[in-house]
Amino acid sequence: MDSDRPQYRPAIGLLPRRQVHLDFHTSELIPDVGGAFCEKDFQEALQLGRVNSVTLFAKCHHSWSYYPTKIGRPHPNLATNLLGRQIAACRAIGVRCPVYYTVGWSANDAIEHPEWCVRDRSGAIATCNADLAAAPTADRPIVSWVHLCPAAPGYRQLILDQTRELCETFDLDGLFYDICFNTPTCYCDTCREGMAAENIDLDDLPAVQAYRLRVWHAFMSDVRSILHGHHPTATLFFNGSASPTTPPATLDLQTHLELEDLPTTWGGYDKFPLRSRFFAPSGRQIIAMSGKFHTTWGEFGGFKSPDAMRFEVASMAAFGAGCNFGDQLHPSGRTDRTTYRNIGHAFEYAERIEPYSEDALPTSNLAIWPSQQTGSADAAANDQGVANMLMEGQYSFEVVARPESVDLKRFDTIILTGNRCLNAHDAARINRFVKDGGALIVLNESVFGLDDGKPIIDIGADYRGPANFKIDYTLPLAPIATEAMTSPFLNYAAAPRFVPTSGTPLGQVFEPYFDRTYGQYCSHQNTPNRPEPAEHVAAVRNGRVICLAHPLGRIYHDHGARLHRDFFLRCLAELHRKPMVRSTMPSAGRVSLLHQPQLNRYVLHLLYAPPMQRGRCIVIEDQVPLHDVRVTLNLPHRPRCVEMPLRNEQLSIKRGPDGDVLHLPPFASHEIVTISY
Repeated sequence: MDSDRPQYRPAIGLLPRRQVHLDFHTSELIPDVGGAFCEKDFQEALQLGRVNSVTLFAKCHHSWSYYPTKIGRPHPNLATNLLGRQIAACRAIGVRCPVYYTVGWSANDAIEHPEWCVRDRSGAIATCNADLAAAPTADRPIVSWVHLCPAAPGYRQLILDQTRELCETFDLDGLFYDICFNTPTCYCDTCREGMAAENIDLDDLPAVQAYRLRVWHAFMSDVRSILHGHHPTATLFFNGSASPTTPPATLDLQTHLELEDLPTTWGGYDKFPLRSRFFAPSGRQIIAMSGKFHTTWGEFGGFKSPDAMRFEVASMAAFGAGCNFGDQLHPSGRTDRTTYRNIGHAFEYAERIEPYSEDALPTSNLAIWPSQQTGSADAAANDQGVANMLMEGQYSFEVVARPESVDLKRFDTIILTGNRCLNAHDAARINRFVKDGGALIVLNESVFGLDDGKPIIDIGADYRGPANFKIDYTLPLAPIATEAMTSPFLNYAAAPRFVPTSGTPLGQVFEPYFDRTYGQYCSHQNTPNRPEPAEHVAAVRNGRVICLAHPLGRIYHDHGARLHRDFFLRCLAELHRKPMVRSTMPSAGRVSLLHQPQLNRYVLHLLYAPPMQRGRCIVIEDQVPLHDVRVTLNLPHRPRCVEMPLRNEQLSIKRGPDGDVLHLPPFASHEIVTISY
């Protein structure tokens, strides 16, 4: 099953999997910067934390450097060669130490060189949460900076020259460039001149964005040439350049991927599982980045609980990634022992479970074909909502991130998540996949092609046009309906009108009497449904294809109603009858199946620690044990030996009507099962 998948062995070797990203954005108003730094204290903290890689700062968002640079500007109150001493201290204890350099945000550079700043279409300087007209005494929002452009000749040359200086001064393990690609589209004088030379119309946004991409690629290529000219095996990463819409050419310019998903405030604990599966087929090692903070970057004195951090490293490993926690060094240079005790609590466990995630890829016979790689509106919500429903239904799945490089025959079932995402070539492959016996779940507008907006999947129904109303209602039919589905339930976005021809309806649509307006309304919220069903349907089955007419991914992402999830999962179960793995954990449980082909084994990770919303943060606290968990497997290879390696116990396996069945002893938070073949 995995023969066509990349088994990546970069020249850099396997990266350390217990990392810290040590922020050091330090104002010029703070005295004696680095004055309290002590090599022994720093080393003891890293060892307490069981850290084997730490990213150190060469230049920060304030524009200051932390070594005696002749190219950039040392921090005016720098008391010591902080970077040099940190690198030497790491070398002495065998800790890897790539170096950080800011690109898109550099405050004092922006003040002194406004010609280096990103400009919007009107010519105004572009910022992130910063009011350039604010009084000096006004409160400044968090994460507020001015955007800079890597095309500006003076700024670009400064970065390249300082990169060369760093390469010549230090024996670099790697470079980490921050705030790349996530600056706005730029209309500064340099970019305008460049676009004029290429006859690009400034009103042609796709052409302007394509030019912007070429600017970044040229910058990345120059940096890579300098780094690898001096240090051929050094790692190189450009933060901000790893999203589902990132072109393969951008990924090719970096050695690995660091996925910056701080779950407490940046999208929750279900964001990383989808992102990691998206990038797993890229052939690059993945490092998952969270934070030691309660909230997010730059929070001095904020602490996530050690048990939550332990759960996070288990979750990172469960999806095949290395672990990285963000920290921020105090301006004095003194490390915080509480932080590294907490990290050590997590990394002690990470070290134990590393053998069960290294060189491992997520594997499944169920795949999501994501919408958001096309950049479609609402695509991210559709993808995440579908992924959430699958995870809560205890399905492990893969993501068809780069369709052109994937053999679809590896999958039994593919899900199109809701946006128009298929060109004619991909539609032909999908239709051939179904003809050859594959199953397809297609949601909402994924029925339509990218090229002409016409239906390109035979769903056994005619398309009669867009929805008549803004909302509507679903009544499931047999065999989908359950006792909880005997009344029409509300859809927060209405379905396009598909009227069955050869297909079998699985759910009816009931339309409202009218849309809610000032001229016509009923009660507090939505208009009730008419008593008679509409001609078009909520779901239709045509052989091995089921079409769900509503954008259920986006609806579930935004509203989280169990009825929508259950309707989706029951439709999926009609087609996907032999999933590679299912468990009986509650909906907050997460199951992930990894394959380690070089060891002839599968590794099953089971996670359970329900997150809770507290204020603006999502918190992991209660990690209660689960009892009587049953797992059903349908693997391509016949199991030879099933073990729980953290307990040094073997498990018996029984053949049941739906697959091989395991009964797990009670466990809390995380458990690992290896299945050798």
